[in-house]
Amino acid sequence: MHMDKHADLHMHTTASDGDLSPAALVALAAERQLTTIAITDHDTTDGIAEAQAAASSHGISVIPAIELSAESKEYGDVHMLGYFIDASNEGFQERLADFRENRYHRGRGIIRKLHKLGVPLEWEAVAEAADGAPITRPHIAKALVRGGYVKNLQQAFDQYLENGGPAYVDRVRMLPEEAVDLIHSAGGAAVVAHPGLVSRYQQVLSGLAEHGLDGVEAFHPKNSADVTQKVKELALERDLILTGGSDFHRPNDESGIISLGTTNPPADAVERLGAAAQSV
Repeated sequence: MHMDKHADLHMHTTASDGDLSPAALVALAAERQLTTIAITDHDTTDGIAEAQAAASSHGISVIPAIELSAESKEYGDVHMLGYFIDASNEGFQERLADFRENRYHRGRGIIRKLHKLGVPLEWEAVAEAADGAPITRPHIAKALVRGGYVKNLQQAFDQYLENGGPAYVDRVRMLPEEAVDLIHSAGGAAVVAHPGLVSRYQQVLSGLAEHGLDGVEAFHPKNSADVTQKVKELALERDLILTGGSDFHRPNDESGIISLGTTNPPADAVERLGAAAQSV
């Protein structure tokens, strides 16, 4: 299978939980010789306009995209990527705003639980860690590290924030089927993210294919070779588009390697995604 070595369709900016601003991410993409990227921030499109403005001087095409934090009652997290979305769609933005509002109240609830546990973390520290992005548990974990309450992000989750942990607060869920419908409502193509991180991904993909799913991220750093092979076979059966991306968050990960551009989509992915979006 021929891959597009100059494309990366999964990355995050400071609009969600990435470390680089949209403009800085575009500059790094240019340095990495990428010509097509997709800004896929969690539950927000706020980074897209800045990225597209910065991209014009670098000859880079920025696909307007998003990663929705969908969750199945039966299978757990099933994140959904949306490509070629109309970020100006009012109904779409209203739904995202409701989702972010819930995250705000959930974050406040976690802080209250931390206080009861004797951890006097202030909301302002969390807001500073989020830097305008929708509040997530990683932002709270970062604030806990900065405040000296834990040594690292992993300890923050292990000790307080993991599912069922002493400071855990449940959240309103967006079902994967709802995420597919929401992406389609904004004129986009819906793709299951990193199936290697999805419980019983084959059943999930088969079920969502019946619901109008457009594609699956077959190429991702957390997909094993076995997962990628099985996904490719299932996609062929179900006529799903194969995509790929690095899921880039920060320049210096644990390995010290810049991952941006190291995981690519098939050469026909962008064209097929665009066609699927137009047909919605």
